[in-house]
Amino acid sequence: MMDRSSRAETLITDGVCVYFEGVKAVDDISLSVQRARIHGLIGPNGAGKSTLFNAVSGFVPLTAGRVTLGDTDISGWSPTRISQHGVVRTFQDTRIFKALTVLENVELGAMDAGLHGNAGRAASMEVLELLRIGHLADEIAGNVALGDGRRVGIARAVATQPDFLMMDEPAAGLDEKETSELADSIREIRDERQCGVLLVEHDMSVIFKICEEIHVMDSGRTIAVGDPDEIRTNAAVIEAYFGSGHS
Repeated sequence: MMDRSSRAETLITDGVCVYFEGVKAVDDISLSVQRARIHGLIGPNGAGKSTLFNAVSGFVPLTAGRVTLGDTDISGWSPTRISQHGVVRTFQDTRIFKALTVLENVELGAMDAGLHGNAGRAASMEVLELLRIGHLADEIAGNVALGDGRRVGIARAVATQPDFLMMDEPAAGLDEKETSELADSIREIRDERQCGVLLVEHDMSVIFKICEEIHVMDSGRTIAVGDPDEIRTNAAVIEAYFGSGHS
């Protein structure tokens, strides 16, 4: 793991554009995520959220603009280099190693943070307890339920000790109880680890429960930024989700 003794306080996109064969999937998006805060990124299907997420984490190239981590321009960096510098993401699919135990999956994340042996195992168990799945440590990861599998993926990301944790629809496919518990866990991760969280999520119950600031996209562009109360009543947001006939 790279030395992060001087830890960045912000993760910023500045005028980011991503075009695919002339289609403006992301068009001039600027957002700022601060450490120790939870920032939501929402919008209707096709708004460009996932493309922006992939651009920030290095999985698609920028057409224009830049991404900065503190004072460092990380535009064009590989996903591995970005994660080594403290920006770690989860995926919509769990991407766990199904043949390994739950604990072994998380220990791989701890190894990325430079923690090995007993230290890595202890740190991994601490993360599993934080996510309420410590009792599954010795289970084969491929045998756990969907909701628990998502938590395993999140735990592995948290075990890398990120400064910024990017989460791509972590509540997808979960029931109401699992979703509520996951939202609580995300907030507890932020509180305990003091990492910034950038959360892409379709479930508005999660977004409005834990996000301090919400960035709304539609058709590749920003249509609103504000706290949950401001976003709930924003006319542009209501129209984007429900159409102009909504009252």
